[in-house]
Amino acid sequence: MRDLRVGVFVLFLVLFFSVLPSWSQQRGLEITEMRLVRKGTPHIFTKDAEGDFNLFITCTEDTGAVDIVFVLDTTGSMSSRIAAARANIVEFAETMAATGYDCSFGIVTYGDGFNLPHGGNLTTDIGTFVSWMTMGSWGGGDAPETALDGIMAAVDSMHWRPGALRVIILLTDACFCDTSSTCYDCVSIWGGDEVVNILLDQAIMFFAVTTWPVSCNSCALTSFSNWFYQDFPESTGGSWYDFSLGFTSIYAEIIPLLGTFQVIQVDVANNTGEDLDSIYAFMTYGSCIEILYGDNPMLRTDIPAGDTTTFFWRVNYEAGCTGEAGCFQVVVSGDTYVAEGSGCMYVPNCWCTPTVAENIHPDPGVWTACNPQDITIGIYDDDVGVDENTITLVVNEDTLEYPSEPGMSYLNDTLIFSPDTDEFASGDSVFYSLIDAEDAGGCSLAAPVSGWFVVDLDPPVFEGEYPPDGEIVGGIPTDISVHIWDDLAGLDTSSLVMLIDGTDSFYIGGSEALYYDQSDSTLHFNPVGIYTWSVGDTVDVCVYASDFVSTEYCGPNSDEVCWSFTIDFLHLWFPDTTLYPGDDIQFSLLTENPGRFMIRTYDLWVEYNPAVVYINDIVATGSASSGFTVSWDTAGSQLHIYAENTSPMSDVDTFVFIDFHIKDDAPGASYTPVILSSAVLDGGRVGYYNEDGMILILWSQTQWLKDLVFYGYDGEGGYLEPEVLSIGCADLATEGFDPTLDLIILPPPPTKTEVYHPLDDPSYPAITKLKRDYRNTYELPITWHIITVDEPGSLYWNPDNWPDGIIMLNDVIDMKRNSTYLYASNETLTITYSQPLPDTGNVDFCDEWTLASLPTAITVPDWVDFLENVTAGPFEFDAEMQTYIISDIPRIGFGFWVYSDESSAYHIGGIPLTTVTIPIYPGWNLVGSVSETAWFETDPPNLILPGNVYGYNCETHSYEPVTEFVPGRGYWVLSVGTGTMTIHP
Repeated sequence: MRDLRVGVFVLFLVLFFSVLPSWSQQRGLEITEMRLVRKGTPHIFTKDAEGDFNLFITCTEDTGAVDIVFVLDTTGSMSSRIAAARANIVEFAETMAATGYDCSFGIVTYGDGFNLPHGGNLTTDIGTFVSWMTMGSWGGGDAPETALDGIMAAVDSMHWRPGALRVIILLTDACFCDTSSTCYDCVSIWGGDEVVNILLDQAIMFFAVTTWPVSCNSCALTSFSNWFYQDFPESTGGSWYDFSLGFTSIYAEIIPLLGTFQVIQVDVANNTGEDLDSIYAFMTYGSCIEILYGDNPMLRTDIPAGDTTTFFWRVNYEAGCTGEAGCFQVVVSGDTYVAEGSGCMYVPNCWCTPTVAENIHPDPGVWTACNPQDITIGIYDDDVGVDENTITLVVNEDTLEYPSEPGMSYLNDTLIFSPDTDEFASGDSVFYSLIDAEDAGGCSLAAPVSGWFVVDLDPPVFEGEYPPDGEIVGGIPTDISVHIWDDLAGLDTSSLVMLIDGTDSFYIGGSEALYYDQSDSTLHFNPVGIYTWSVGDTVDVCVYASDFVSTEYCGPNSDEVCWSFTIDFLHLWFPDTTLYPGDDIQFSLLTENPGRFMIRTYDLWVEYNPAVVYINDIVATGSASSGFTVSWDTAGSQLHIYAENTSPMSDVDTFVFIDFHIKDDAPGASYTPVILSSAVLDGGRVGYYNEDGMILILWSQTQWLKDLVFYGYDGEGGYLEPEVLSIGCADLATEGFDPTLDLIILPPPPTKTEVYHPLDDPSYPAITKLKRDYRNTYELPITWHIITVDEPGSLYWNPDNWPDGIIMLNDVIDMKRNSTYLYASNETLTITYSQPLPDTGNVDFCDEWTLASLPTAITVPDWVDFLENVTAGPFEFDAEMQTYIISDIPRIGFGFWVYSDESSAYHIGGIPLTTVTIPIYPGWNLVGSVSETAWFETDPPNLILPGNVYGYNCETHSYEPVTEFVPGRGYWVLSVGTGTMTIHP
């Protein structure tokens, strides 16, 4: 039988009562059991008739149960590190199993918030555990984090197996907050010292794997976090590691530390018949015994009658130690009760020397391009030699025995296994373990030796060359790029080389123009400032790349990609500008270095808005393309320019000037797009790309006066006599009383409507009410207040002939688009006059129907004429009447439908919309957005119930719930009542 072989002798450890001075005892406390927890296995001492405890452990004792819980910081910065830990966990688990440990694994995740175990359970299935580790990382980035809460969630909530060695491995890159921290966004219920004591008291091995230094914040105790991560783990039998060490090495160092963890446990029963407030235990020990952790004396509190409490000390002792140096005595006492136990510990050295093996090649976890990759293991026995017939190697679950396996050889203490060529494909992980190699006397292998490697026979992948192969591009491109990646060993970015035109080489780090963007796996090169390619030049590009497979393992895998493109496009663009009505401007069609294209003729078609500007002339002199004979004509909203010259165009910065005149009556905040709709350069020989421009019209300041007619109700179904108030602007007006401009108002007779402008002017204290209120023309914005007295009524005004600008009643009603308002009794009306600076916005239309809104308030008619692909609309929705209407200029803050023949993006000028208030009615309302991403509030509140706001996805032709309003988009909202909606960023 195997246990009778020569090499298996007994290692025994005896704890017995020695002849040390006796202490008087009182019955009631009893030492009922002693255990030695060694390598995760609890060894229970037997107690003989004399009360002595004895324990025998053989040389080939099995290792025991180990529960390992990873506490993971899942904030966004940790995703790559968790992936690295996950990539090596299979090797770690298999090495643990090969070493003899019965392992279970669990996970606790934490970030800035609450922490829970991953299911609260442990698993022995490594596939399940890997799936738990395949989780997202998010949030965080605002150190400190709640690491203490994550650790305590593992301690308190994980289903640890009774008797198993408990291990916690923390992965983080940030310090932690505790109960003493002042961080407003990191709240912990645990104190650092409290967690330290719990881990020590519960004999939990603690490992910390962190960055160095860790990220931290002044509101947390950085020095305590550093001590907790780097120094404290050794007190538990664990250790600290830097992520940079790599998880293959980290796991390899953790495994032997588990075997050194040894604890003496002493169970004491309270047989006194009464509850004890406290029991103390004190150990005295010889020079061969060292207490690594455990208070001495150790205290246990609140022990009910009949209960048993456990004392433990984590210890180290010298093998082979004999005599009194290896003896100890434990005395326990509580109240007037005392018990004692004395013993000696002896661990002899076994004379059976097992075979020893080491992994020589390959290094654990390496990528290899060797086909095949040899496995080399050293097997040694210094006394009787290795029994070669017992050598057994497991490779990916296939058991191979020497010498029957043809690919195996053993010579000079070295085992070499050469798999068949092509036995493993790219991406295969190969795990191997030497599980048996006895010596000639039958003494077993001291410990299995394992290793693993990953096969990578493929070079990096190239895709998406830009500019595309054979493409004709306009001018010198600002980016020459190609996607490059390697899903196996990874792309070695230091190997990247771009060769231009077969002569110029660029390297990462050697030129700022060449860089690799990790976020999208793209190599970029900017040739601007380095090359001056001319029209017709063909640019040849080659890129070389290698992966990370070491030359020691037949690497690296390398490849190249080559392509070419031609330079042959001209850049043309109109600028944006702002002008006043009546201004003249020579508006430039700008270009870049047109001389390289040798252009002698050009036809240009330019679209503009004739309601805003008209054309005086076309100019091709000065900085423009002088020497050309130019002719032009207009038809509707399109300008056609034709020019020719016997000599080619020189390197000018302006292609041509358009002499525009801004119409004297152009409304403020109106605009005209200036669109190069088509260009034929040199008969089409030269390509081009272009950007459109815009002319925005600034506001005009004028003096004006407007009447407002108020009809109060008489309470009997009729009206009181009307009252007329006036508002206006004059150059010399003030906010106070202007005797030459303003009119006072006297109390009306009973049959006349009473309304007035309130006035508070210290210079005229007797004048408090005005009939006509002038304000200064240039001090905008202006707000008038009008007070109605007693009766409700109707307000009428002429919506035409208002001055340039925006006139809003109560911030809701556009007085240029409406003419009446029903006011309440004693209501204070506000009229605001403003001229905000015009600006531009963008709107995108999909193919077919788009639910849109105006990103700016438009003041110019016929704006839809410049949306060349729009064939129907805009259609607004009258929410009060629950029907569609067509609108030349959609109202600000409202949505509308348009139909387009194809997807298009447009630049629209007008008044920027920061905040807009619109009326809403029961049922569906079609609303819009403002110039920035926004949301809404209603008055009264809660008119729009949650889940009743929808946008339209024009790609899927379906409605979708939304949580924000995007500029240029329209939305359906379902209201439960009448009120107003304020849309704002």
